[in-house]
Order: sequence, then C-alpha cells, then structure tokens
Amino acid sequence: MGQDRTLARGARAFGALLTAALALISLGWIARDFARAHEVIDVWWNWAGLPARAEDGVWVTSFLEPTLVLLYSIAAVTAFRSSSSAAILTCTGLLTVAVRVPGLWNLNADWMQGVPDGLLSKVLFSTIAAIVIGAVLVVTAIAGRHPTHAGFDGYGPGPYGLDGRDEPDPADGPPSGPTRSGAVAAFLLLGTCGVVLAAWEIRTWQQYGWERYAHTLTGERGIVRLLDAPTGWTLWAVVVLSLVTATAALGGAPFSRPLGLIASAPLLALGVFGMAFSLKLDFFRHLDDLGIESRLHVLTNVFEAAAGLAVLLALAKGTVRDSPAVSPSPDRHLTTS
Repeated sequence: MGQDRTLARGARAFGALLTAALALISLGWIARDFARAHEVIDVWWNWAGLPARAEDGVWVTSFLEPTLVLLYSIAAVTAFRSSSSAAILTCTGLLTVAVRVPGLWNLNADWMQGVPDGLLSKVLFSTIAAIVIGAVLVVTAIAGRHPTHAGFDGYGPGPYGLDGRDEPDPADGPPSGPTRSGAVAAFLLLGTCGVVLAAWEIRTWQQYGWERYAHTLTGERGIVRLLDAPTGWTLWAVVVLSLVTATAALGGAPFSRPLGLIASAPLLALGVFGMAFSLKLDFFRHLDDLGIESRLHVLTNVFEAAAGLAVLLALAKGTVRDSPAVSPSPDRHLTTS
C-alpha cells in the first residue's frame, strides 16, 4: 500500500511566503485603483462591472483582485499548518496561472491603446511575476513532500513518542478529506454550478457566433481592466474547477476538500458581484418585467453566491483517514534499563 505524503515544514513556509507575496501584488494594485478613483465606492462598482471613471481613465483591477487577496491570505495562513498544504499550494498555484496567463498576450497586443506605457509595463511585469510564483507553488508542492510520519499518532516508531519530548505537528499527519455529508453536498452544488455555467456559455456561443464568442475566450479588444481575465476564459475555468472538484469529492479524495474550498471563492465572487450589479440597476425590484433569459441570469447569480457559501460551510469540517502507520504495540510502553 502506498504511503501518504505530506509537505515538509520548510516547503510549507516557503509556499506560505510565496502566497503572501501574491496577496501583496494584488493588494498593491487595489490600492492604486483606490487612489485613482473619484470616490472609493467607484472601485466596488468597477468590480461589479458597472461603468465608473478613474482619474487617468484606466482601471487595473477587476473582481478577481479582492477575491484573490482573500484567497491568498487564507491560503498563506492555512498552508503553513495544514496537513493538506500540498493540495492548497497546488490548487492556488494552478488557479493563479489560469487567471493570469491571458494577460501575457493581451497586455502585449497592439489594440491595447490609451494606456500609459509605464503603467502597462508594470502590470505586465506583475502578471509575469504572478505566473512564475504560481508555477513555483506547484513545483514546491510536488518536490517538497515527504512520507507521513508513522509515529504521528504517538504510538508508532516515528519521531513522536509517548515520552512527550517532541510535540507532533498537525501538518505532518495524514491530509484530512471531506466528511461524507460534505462530499455529497460539494458534489451536488459544484456539479450543478458547473453544468449551469457551461450551459450559459454554450448559449452565449450560439447567440454571438464563434468569431465573436472567441473574443470572450482570448480577450481581444474586450479587456476593460488591465488585470482582468477574459469573461469566457474565466467562466470555463470555473466550470472545469467545479466539475473536477465535484467528481473528486464524490470519490472522497482528500485533495477535494482544499480544492473545493478554493473553487468556492471565484464562484462566490461571481455571484456576489453579479448580485451587486442587479441591485444597482434595480433588477430585483423589477424582476417580473425582465425577459426570461435576463431573469434567469439574475437568479443564476443568486444561486452562485448561495452555492459558493454552502460549499464553504460543507467543507469547513474535514475528516482524517486512518493512517497507514504501524499499529500500536503493547510492548510500546515497556522500557529497558
């Protein structure tokens, strides 16, 4: 039987520092937009997709920035002391690369006009830095693993014995997976969200035609905020993340718990900012006056927010699988002089 592997303490610390660095990068650009906004609330409405003016006419951040700052901050803290740190760093790194990669071709595109060269260069540099850090997080999670200590439970022949000389580190134990009820809830909620979002994207494809829809995937001439990812690209990434997590949760895979917690972040953000957009335009008050598709869009945002929050609650509590450690021996309590 294969042995569980956890992340070494040094790798956990290094990964936490890298994740904190990602949070600082996003936080720095949020501070820049706050400084350029006529009113602080304008930044919020910009994140919600409503038109608002910046002093120089350029917004850098989108709804992804506050979402990622919150995600990175939590990941940096939990990755250092969690037995699931390898999965946390891997998922965080992959999500970072996924949402930042489109910036490599969009920020270099000849259609990106009206943006000061100095600002564009800084945003491009930070995008490259985020992608590199995301990739390093994945490498760290893979290369920094070591076998789970056999004596973690205090009985086996590992470094933690019953004499109390060493305190066991919870992060060296076997990774905790979702509870049975949490796994079922994550499967149903994330699976439904993935299918619903995929259906909306297919509908948009039918309405736009492939040539126009392709721009929602590449971002060509459609990027309004410099750090934004193309709409279609982002939604398909959430679809894949949701469906993969739902499948893994149903199988009870330990990594499905951190993956599900991370997947709920963009899902919750899409719902919250979509609801803010609807509230600002009084869609909820005049819901009966909207067309059927507009009404379904509004309700989809509500479902995304509710599902994202429900997944967070369902996966908040984990369960530790039986360790493959050596079973306690009755002779373990005997000592010789």
